[in-house]
Amino acid sequence: MKVYLNKIKHKLWESYLYNPPLNYSKIRLFASSEHSFNRINNNNKKKIIEFEQILLMTGNSFDYEFMLNKRKWLIERLTKSDIKFLISPTEIAKTNALYYLENNKIISDKIKVVRPSVNLARFRERKKKKSNLGNKINLLFIGQRFYGKGGPICFEIANRLNHMKMNFHFKFVSRDVPKSYRIPKNVEIIDYEISENLKYDLYDWSHFFIFPVVQDSFGVYLECLETCTPIISTNIYDKADIIENNKTGIMIETPFQLYEYKNFGLKWKNWNQFNNYFVDHFNNGIFEDMISKYVKILENFINNPQCYHDMTNNIANDSIERFHPNIRNNSLVSIYKNMYHL
Repeated sequence: MKVYLNKIKHKLWESYLYNPPLNYSKIRLFASSEHSFNRINNNNKKKIIEFEQILLMTGNSFDYEFMLNKRKWLIERLTKSDIKFLISPTEIAKTNALYYLENNKIISDKIKVVRPSVNLARFRERKKKKSNLGNKINLLFIGQRFYGKGGPICFEIANRLNHMKMNFHFKFVSRDVPKSYRIPKNVEIIDYEISENLKYDLYDWSHFFIFPVVQDSFGVYLECLETCTPIISTNIYDKADIIENNKTGIMIETPFQLYEYKNFGLKWKNWNQFNNYFVDHFNNGIFEDMISKYVKILENFINNPQCYHDMTNNIANDSIERFHPNIRNNSLVSIYKNMYHL
């Protein structure tokens, strides 16, 4: 099987580097098929395309109206015979894709759900380093796009914790914090690019990853699994298929999120409109209930440290049971063999 792998820098793509399912062709010219990510290449090769959200295949990720308007073209293109399979990371992402693709039967038959995998080497190393929850709680956030990733919500959570006189330290890793923004007490801003080793050291240090995101994200969820770090996140897009609520993390409902059928490409037609929508509604207090839930959840863990211990054990077990690299590789090899009729 001569498959060329289009390499990109993305957490979903990382497993192809540390644990590839087969020996990929090094030169595209000599390969009869290719495996790409969020992109339809213009050639005659047999194609397997992996996607996060199906409309990203339109070639744009910030102009939502454009993405929405390209659905007819995308449906026509994905039914072509050169595209053999589409790989979705979750069942929810597949359902989302078929909504926009009008439940096209030809495309539906091409979509295979293959869960992402953890980096087993990092998982084994990190599992040994996780510290127990004591009198002080360590919180972590990593992300750019300050508003879409819920930065102001994180700061308000910190303000509430300070008001309660909770003993905590919140490391906030972002190069995108507005200079005029007031930083709460006990929040440490890390505003430079961090190395992979430092990033995982931060996960080891933290007890919880705080992520009140309203756009989409993927990498941090896998990193939390790899490091046995409970994530307290908004229930965005397809992440309920990655994090099991109250078992491997806490998923909190958000008043709105980027990939809403009724609003994506309509109420917010591009990234700037969505960003402005967040700022306006945050200032109007729409996230008050959600912020209160974050604070209550953290208070509950402080008062019941065994719950934290149980959750880290759940993450360790779930990472192996559902996200082991061998599970992913076996699924991929089966898809490749099917493409070559082996």
